[in-house]
Amino acid sequence: MVKTKEDIKIINPINQLNLFGYDNYFNSLVKLFKKKRLPKILLFSGAKGSGKATFCYHFINYILSSNEDNKYNINEFSINETNQSYKHLNSNTHPNFFLVENNPLDKETKIDQIKNLIKFLNHSTYSNNLKIIMIDNVENLNLNSSNALLKSIEEPEENTFFFIVHNNAFKILDTIKSRCTEFKIFFTSDEKKIILNNLVQKNPLPINVQNYNDNLYFDTPGNIIKFISLLHDEKSINKNDILSNILFLMDKYKSEKNSEILLFISLYIEKFYSELCSKNIENSPSYFLHYSSILNQINNMKKFNLDEKNVFIFIKDLLINEKK
Repeated sequence: MVKTKEDIKIINPINQLNLFGYDNYFNSLVKLFKKKRLPKILLFSGAKGSGKATFCYHFINYILSSNEDNKYNINEFSINETNQSYKHLNSNTHPNFFLVENNPLDKETKIDQIKNLIKFLNHSTYSNNLKIIMIDNVENLNLNSSNALLKSIEEPEENTFFFIVHNNAFKILDTIKSRCTEFKIFFTSDEKKIILNNLVQKNPLPINVQNYNDNLYFDTPGNIIKFISLLHDEKSINKNDILSNILFLMDKYKSEKNSEILLFISLYIEKFYSELCSKNIENSPSYFLHYSSILNQINNMKKFNLDEKNVFIFIKDLLINEKK
């Protein structure tokens, strides 16, 4: 994340040179790798914005750059941007690496990517025939893509490793999950605060971290940064008012149709109702019903590709009425 005069820009996970909060996870994988006991299919499950993809890119760089100049710095958990593996990964030209990812605006990962993955698996590679495959947002695989992936991970060849990233807010096929060694990524609120502080210090941002730390009990550092970037240039709303944020995000989603914005809407509606319940405990059952109804509306909108106009009118009227 770098500050410019115009905006806050989000650095993609592949370009994040520093890794925070994953010391124990990273060291555990290093021990397994050195003992040649690293599982061939690793599934990293956790909340979106917790840094799972960044973690994978760092560990992949650790493996690929081990015999290079300026190799991965395991003491500081940092990538030297002059190492050759980083340059090749960044340009998606590394002969030992294949990436399956999706555009945030696409609802499903296309089958063509999995077909290209199968071709990669069938070819020889440059170094010891090592093959590393990263699949980001595995929950976006459609049924055809999932079935094709299953065939690829049934019996991986020697020196072939899959790094699969999963936003656990969404289900994946049990048949895929059962073939993986799962690492469940979880951070406490205090740990998330430390990560956010490190991100801000390493990449100076025009924010007061204390204004956002209260959100970290339900959100992740990555989501907080993305949310800040959405609000940064917006002058017409009260950034400390949750309802204003929700209404702003709904307008933003209507114009951009970005599924990540829809996620933020759901998260901040959760926070909205959490605060209502804490102030009016006697009304909690009613709040819970309304909150469940809103989530159901949003899920149906995504599932059946419904027009958001009526759904957002329903949510807006309900939330405004709740706040009275």
